[in-house]
Amino acid sequence: MNNIAAKKKGTALKTTIKDQSGAGKARIGEILSKEGQITSVQLQAAQEQQRKTGMKLSKILLSMGFIDPETIVNLLGRIYGYQVVKISEMKPSANILSLLTIEKAKEHMAFPLAIKDNQLVITMTEPTDTDAIEDIKNLIGGKEITVCVSTEHDVIQAYRDFYKISDDEYKELIHFEEETDEDQQVASVDDFGSLVSEAADEVEVADDDSKNYDEFMASDAPIIKLVNGILTKAINDGISDIHIEPFEKSLQVRYRLDGALFKAMNLPLSIKNAVISRFKILAELNIAERRIPQDGRIKLRLGKKKTVDFRVSTLPTLYGEGVVMRILDQSALNVDLTKMGFEDATFKSIKRCINRPYGLLLVTGPTGSGKTTTLYSLLNRLNNEDTKILTAEDPIEFNFRGINQVPVKDSVGMTFAAALKAFLRQDPDIIMVGEIRDITTAEIAVKAAMTGHLVFSTLHTNDCPSTIGRLIDIGIPSYMLASAVTMVLSQRLARRLCPQCKQVVTGHDPKELELHGFTKEMIVGNPAKNIPPLTIMGPKGCNHCNGTGYKGRVGLYELMEVTDEVGKAINSKLPEDQLRKIAVQEGMTTLRDAGLEKVRQGVTSLEEVLKKTTITKEALPAYLVNPDIEKYEDMDVIIREGNNDIDFFKLVRGSLYVVKAGKKIAEIHEPGEYFGEMAAITGEPRTASIMSKGRSEVKRFPGDKLLEVIEKYPEVARHLFSIMANRLSQSNKLLLSKLKPAGQ
Repeated sequence: MNNIAAKKKGTALKTTIKDQSGAGKARIGEILSKEGQITSVQLQAAQEQQRKTGMKLSKILLSMGFIDPETIVNLLGRIYGYQVVKISEMKPSANILSLLTIEKAKEHMAFPLAIKDNQLVITMTEPTDTDAIEDIKNLIGGKEITVCVSTEHDVIQAYRDFYKISDDEYKELIHFEEETDEDQQVASVDDFGSLVSEAADEVEVADDDSKNYDEFMASDAPIIKLVNGILTKAINDGISDIHIEPFEKSLQVRYRLDGALFKAMNLPLSIKNAVISRFKILAELNIAERRIPQDGRIKLRLGKKKTVDFRVSTLPTLYGEGVVMRILDQSALNVDLTKMGFEDATFKSIKRCINRPYGLLLVTGPTGSGKTTTLYSLLNRLNNEDTKILTAEDPIEFNFRGINQVPVKDSVGMTFAAALKAFLRQDPDIIMVGEIRDITTAEIAVKAAMTGHLVFSTLHTNDCPSTIGRLIDIGIPSYMLASAVTMVLSQRLARRLCPQCKQVVTGHDPKELELHGFTKEMIVGNPAKNIPPLTIMGPKGCNHCNGTGYKGRVGLYELMEVTDEVGKAINSKLPEDQLRKIAVQEGMTTLRDAGLEKVRQGVTSLEEVLKKTTITKEALPAYLVNPDIEKYEDMDVIIREGNNDIDFFKLVRGSLYVVKAGKKIAEIHEPGEYFGEMAAITGEPRTASIMSKGRSEVKRFPGDKLLEVIEKYPEVARHLFSIMANRLSQSNKLLLSKLKPAGQ
């Protein structure tokens, strides 16, 4: 019934529009006003602008910020029955494009899609514009037209992809304007030395005993210029953090670029208090309080449209207060999930996990590893008009339209747990909790994931398997984690090699490369598998990268998708090393392997990967380093008679021959049956050979790690102790039988 009503409403609308002579262009504005998307005042302002410029009303409303890019599409599609089309998912033929010239297409913001049932199917940004539709209809000889609706960006992008318009035309259509510096309120500093000298001179003539000395000096012009210069230089150079650190003989300013700190300048101690006080004034902190840490925020305006936030933290140190500022530049934030540097397999797993209707998705890593950016990217991909997203953050770093962001304030009782409880009464589809810190928050997050919500959060753990152990330590039962957790993503940020000056590095020892995690096949190459020999690139340094050899950063990702097997391992409370082994078998790429792949691609250096990741194989027991499941073909030898090796095995699948002196004496065909264990117990040479009968699979246990095997595998321990008990019993009986005649 609703669909019929919508169609009737859509038909009535189109009929009404056709009856209105020359009123078509204003119709989209009337619809938006009627549905409450814009006010009558906003409509009048847009119509006035339209009369002056002749632009499409939808474009004017969008440029004035009155509507979102998706507003018209969603409104006409949901209420008036227009089909919403994503042109990027279609491939119109050249014949279809020839029906409508690019000039006419741009005039009416229309794009031809196909011909169906002798009707031309077109999509427009304003399908209610009857004048435009009649004009197009006349151009194609009176052929009937079916009209769909698309976003303006989608239509313009289609002009670029299919009509092949130039970059200049593309920029003109999207009204690309480079931001000028005319309105820049905070100028950059060219000569810091002169400015520091001027500030120091001002301090020397000031009265140091003045009650309001610090505040007075912090408001002095040279100090203001110096502080503004420190901030703007950091923004212009792409710095992520600013460190103001007082030491015994100087005030040191350090910048963090691409994850690495470097000293930017040394300031005299005489201006230390004035500089620190200026930063505290900008962040609205108490300049008189120097005994305890304080947190604040600075908002710096650069031009009409650009505003940069700084998250400020002060800390009392031995020689005075230190200040650290994290730069939150939303214009430099990349939240496009496709540009995060995921490998294809990892990206497919992420898309599969975030498209599930419920579950707990965790992003882990140390501070500064990009967890927040990854979470924002995931939420941005899911941010639609039909999805309710609530986030609890401490603090809110970036603001996103369409996402309800809640600041956490422990001082007033607004904790992560309190926010999460309130979220569940707000009818959300997706919940994001900034960090799971305690049992209360963890319990609510897990229960929310189990009751139909998609929940995102972060943890400070080293890798994916250790995240599960951390949650169990917090107090979450393993069976709840097995059913609630959908994926765990662990990540690091490594510096990206400068593309202008990176160079080939030679002289690496192949044995050392193997110890770092490379396989022999990766080192020497394999033409049959299209694997080239390993070429390692390294930094050199040039003007483009300021002599560091690195420019930008790249993500290293370890994704553990909770499959059935991983879920069973979590539910069984398997140790972290065994969980990692199972996760790798289920397709997880470890952080080290992800880093080595970036080295192989020439994206980063080997030194960066070794610094950011650890090789887990070195920490694993020998029975996990060796492949534990081995496959054999017919008549392959598993154990050879007379050999002194001490590994033992368990049959997993198939059958085996027992051969002694070239003759078959027995068969092993029961899955779970052990063989070869006496060599591990006694160290004696093999008394028979074991050969595969057809195809078989066996599990190997290294005899030189017998204590570890017994500790990790209780069933193996029971079997070995049973054998030793039987042997002792047999030896005891044999000894008694020999002693009995002598006693008589």
